[in-house]
Amino acid sequence: MKRLMTFLCGMIAGAVLLFGALEYHVIRANNGLHLVPKLDAKLAATYVDIRSFTLADWAQHPDLAAALINDNQRDLVEGAASDTLRKGLDQFLDRNSSP
Repeated sequence: MKRLMTFLCGMIAGAVLLFGALEYHVIRANNGLHLVPKLDAKLAATYVDIRSFTLADWAQHPDLAAALINDNQRDLVEGAASDTLRKGLDQFLDRNSSP
C-alpha cells in the first residue's frame, strides 16, 4: 500500500509540474525570477535566462516577447534593446578613444 501511495503522489506531482511547464514561462532577469503565462501551451521556452539577451535573441524568441508584452512586463524586453545599444556605443567609443 505504501508503494501505491508513493506512486500516486509522484504522478500527481508530475502532472502539476507538467501543467506548469505547459502554461508558464519561468524567466530569469536582472531583477529576479518572473512567472509569465504562455500564449500557446508548449514545452518550449519553459525556463529562459534573459539577462544577456540581445536584439537577435529576441528575434529568435518572438513568442516569449509577445508573452511578456501581453503580461505588461514590456520593460524586460525594452531593457535588452537599451543594453545592446549601450554596449555597442561603449565598444565604439573604446575603439575610437584608443591611440
